[in-house]
Parts: sequence; structure tokens; C-alpha cells
Amino acid sequence: MNSTEKIQKLREIMKREGMDYFVVPTSDPHMSEYVMERFKSRVYLTNFTGSAGYCIITNEKALLWADGRYHVQAAKEIKGTPFTLMKWGNEGVPTWEEWLKESYTKGQVVGFNGQIVPQSMFDRMKELLGPEAEFIIDKDPVGEFWEHRPEFPMGEAFILSEEFTGETPSERMEKVRSIMEQKSADKIFFSTLDDICYLLNLRGKDDGYTPIVVSYFLLGQNDATLYVDERKLDQTVQSYLQKYGVKIKAYEAVEEDLKALSKNQKVWVDSSRTSALHYAILKDRANLLVEGLPTTLQKAIKNQQEIENIKIAHIKDGAALTKFLFWMKKNIGKIPMDELNVAEKLHAYRAEVDTFLSESFPTISAYAANAAMAHYSATEEEFAEIEAKGLYLVDSGGQYQEGTTDVTRTIAMGEPTEEEIHDYTLVLKGHVDLVTAKFLKGTTGQVLDMLARNPMWREAIDFKHGTGHGVGFVLGVHEGPHSISTKNIQVPLVPGMVVSNEPGIYKENKHGIRIENLVFVEEFRQNEFGTFYGFEDFTYVPHERALIDKDLLTKEEIAYIDQYHRRTFELLQGYMNDEELEMLKEATKPL
Repeated sequence: MNSTEKIQKLREIMKREGMDYFVVPTSDPHMSEYVMERFKSRVYLTNFTGSAGYCIITNEKALLWADGRYHVQAAKEIKGTPFTLMKWGNEGVPTWEEWLKESYTKGQVVGFNGQIVPQSMFDRMKELLGPEAEFIIDKDPVGEFWEHRPEFPMGEAFILSEEFTGETPSERMEKVRSIMEQKSADKIFFSTLDDICYLLNLRGKDDGYTPIVVSYFLLGQNDATLYVDERKLDQTVQSYLQKYGVKIKAYEAVEEDLKALSKNQKVWVDSSRTSALHYAILKDRANLLVEGLPTTLQKAIKNQQEIENIKIAHIKDGAALTKFLFWMKKNIGKIPMDELNVAEKLHAYRAEVDTFLSESFPTISAYAANAAMAHYSATEEEFAEIEAKGLYLVDSGGQYQEGTTDVTRTIAMGEPTEEEIHDYTLVLKGHVDLVTAKFLKGTTGQVLDMLARNPMWREAIDFKHGTGHGVGFVLGVHEGPHSISTKNIQVPLVPGMVVSNEPGIYKENKHGIRIENLVFVEEFRQNEFGTFYGFEDFTYVPHERALIDKDLLTKEEIAYIDQYHRRTFELLQGYMNDEELEMLKEATKPL
């Protein structure tokens, strides 16, 4: 069935159900970063495979919204389909919400699959269209004609014990119960898989990049129920969960149990992390407390055991990435290299690590002009050969039993130009100026963001992505609630938070440069002026000496880079063979 036939089928069902609009987001029942294949209805309808986007179908129109990362890709992939591309972010192009508001007239009905739309998105639609707007949220029209629809993932679950996490499920659940008691909540409902896995020391293989287990979790003051396909849990996992008072029920049983709640029970839900369908059931049956989940901040602040384990993960990962970069340097121009086969080589280096689980996200392997697209993705159909000239950027990471990594390096594949050296050094200055910052307790990432951009701003250069995102512990590589960006996110940085440090410069048709380390927040000093914090690096991989213009650096920046390279050599030398050790000595010698 082609896209035109699918839209025809969808319109027939819309007519039958009385829908004038059908909205399709990029989401699944658990609001996952990497959407389950079974719920990629936007991809199924449009052929557009990008990681983000929305589409709206009416009787006359089929519209796809994609942001600037995907304008070229989306235009190519929807060619020959009924869809019109709405280039989200371009001047004069309305967002999908703005378009819906402008197009909607009283009496029309908007439909969507409430199983995959978060309640917060539904609330925005109701606010946009007014109190009299009509919605149908309990239908899945696409599912009626989706041939060979993927099944739910069936990855095996495993326990990440307190040896790694530093806490037992009992300790973590009791922290949540204590907050529930303060707010007089009887139950708290979890749909998001990272929160569930965090609480229960549970990990799994239901996603290729984030080691989660597809499930729901209902926590009470005296009870706890995990809704999961039991075939994923061997006897060891079941016994572990039962030891901590967790009852195991079928994944599908969650709705029945939500319907069994009563109005004399106060249930805590997060509207941005609960589907519209489940929210409707809860609202009808229980007294709701609608707030952000307490686990969001709890899992963002790593305990000392987690910090120490993450350090181990980064040493192992740093050694693998460094060996890979040395391999590229040694072999460029001697053997065929392209963006895809070198990414496979990097995977092979990581896979040799004893505690490696998977990549933490799809590797960005980008050569020359391709790296100017900050979120570029090489495909089997389109990829670049790598030559002994220009710049190569690799943004990648791993999931290890000890932690999650995310690191970017840009290297010269031949003799660099003055412009490449200049731009790299500006990015390195921003990177160093951020990691060496000291800041007062209560400071948010927005305040610090300028430090990373300032060397570039002085030359009227900017980058269009955030400077830093939070990272989970053997969980999501992108984790809130904190960040370092221009966005006004009022979450102070506190000791134990992990965040990336990744400024960049991107010049269309020329090159892209990004340098990324993960860092963690730690206390710097207390005095009569208050409590001050700073950052410490987790990531140790050499910077590209061939691209550093020492004359552009301050004495303080040079001192930091030399200290960083001394530490890099100390930590990685034991992982190198004789040839690699010589290359490491050269790569980390003082500027």
C-alpha cells in the first residue's frame, strides 16, 4: 500500500468517525525519545523517517511539518506522496498548532490517537481551539489498515544492581513516597520508561540506544505494581523485584487497574508524561495531582556511586574513541574510508569493551560539508567518501554498565586551512571557558550559556543548538530537567548533575566543528559570599593539536588544555598498544 492509498483509507475512516482533522505526532505511549517502531504512524503515512515532525490530514490536505534539520531529507522522502512539506522554522510558515487554529471552524472535529499524544499536547490544542472544540481521542484509524504493523519489542530485562546505581529500589521508592506523603498523594502513575527503570534498578533491550523496558508503574504508599510483558523477566529479575515489594502484572492490565481507582484516592500524574487516554481514565476515576514527577530531578542528580562509575565508563569509552581516531589518522589515504564504514569501525572498538551494552544514540559521522548540518545522518543511499583533506566530525556515545557517554571530536584529515584552524580554536575557547567557569549556587544553564558562545559572538558567529543537555545513568542520553542553552529553563545546576559541553561552528558547504565533553557539577568553595560550584570533566579524549592556534588562547586556557591532556594521558595510557601509546604521547604533549 503506497502513501496515497494509505491517506485514502485514513480519510474513509475519518469520514466514518466524523473527524475533520487527524493529527499525527512523533510519539509513543511512553513519550520515548526513540519512538517504538509499532507507533511510528507518521513515518508509515508520510515515508519521512526523521526523528521529529507532525502531520495533519484533512479531506483536502495532507501536511507534514519538519524542522530545519530535516527540510532537505523530508522533501526527498515525501516526493510522490500526497503530503505537502511545511518547513517548520522558516519565516512565514505557521507551526502545526498555528495552522490548526487558523483553519479550524466551530463545529469541526479534531481526532488523534490518544494512546500516543501526551495530555499536555491535548491541553494546548483545547486552549488553541477554545472550550467548544470537539475531539475524538479514543481511535487509532491508522492501526485499522497498517499492514504488517511491528509488534511490541521483546527485549530481555536485566538488573543494574546497587553496585552500579548506589541505591536499592526500596531506597528510591521511599524517597518518592516521602514526597507523595508531603503532597497527600495516595498513588503516583509512571508512563515514562526511564523513570520506571531508574526507580527499580531495571534495564532492558527494548530500544537500540536506551536500555529501557516497555512498562507502566503504579506506586502507592504501601504497594507497587509493574505492568510488563512477563516474558521479558527471567526468574532472577522477578525475584529481585518481588524482594522489594513490586507486584508484576500484564502490560495490558494497566487500564483495568486505573479504572478501578476511586475519587477518594489522590493520584499524582505528570500531564507531559501521561497519554491523553490514560489521563482521561484517571480524571474520570480519581482525584488528580498534576505536577512534574519527583524522579525527574532525583535521577538528574547522580549519587557518588553513580559518579564514580560514570568516570569508569568514560575512561573505557575515551580509550575506544581515541584508538579509533588514531586508526583514522594512520590509515587515511591508504585504505577506503567513508562515513558509514568508519562508524562501523568505531562501533567495533566500543564493542571490545567488557561492559559495553550499545551505542547511546545513532552515531553522527560527518565529513567536510556534511558536518555543517549539526544533526547530519549518513544513510546507505547517501554518504560521503573521506579523503586526506578537510575535517571529520564524529558525535557518538556508548551505554556501559557503568554509565552513559556522549562525546564529539573534530579532526583534520590532512593539512588544515587557516580558516579551519581559526574556527576550531574559537570552538575550543568556548568549550574551555565553560568548563572552567565558577558560579554561585542557584545559577541556571541559561546564565552560563554565553560563556561558550562568547569567543564566537565576538566575531559575529553563532550556533543554533543548545550548549549542553543532561545525561542519564545507563538511561537516556538526553535527560532533563536542566540544560545549558539560551532557553529560559529555571532549573539551577547543582552538584551531581551531568551535562554536556558542546559548542560548535557550522559553515554551509565548508565544514562543521563541534567539541563535546560530558561534565558534572561539583562544589567549588563556600565563603562569606555564598556557595560556589564548578564543573569537572568526565570525558578524556585528546583535542586536535593540528587545529589549535595557540596565539588565540589565553594563558589560562592553555594551562587548562595542558592539564586536561596530562590527565588524558594518565587515564588512557594503559589501554594503548606501543604504536598508539606513542601517538597518545604526541597528542597530549604540552602546547
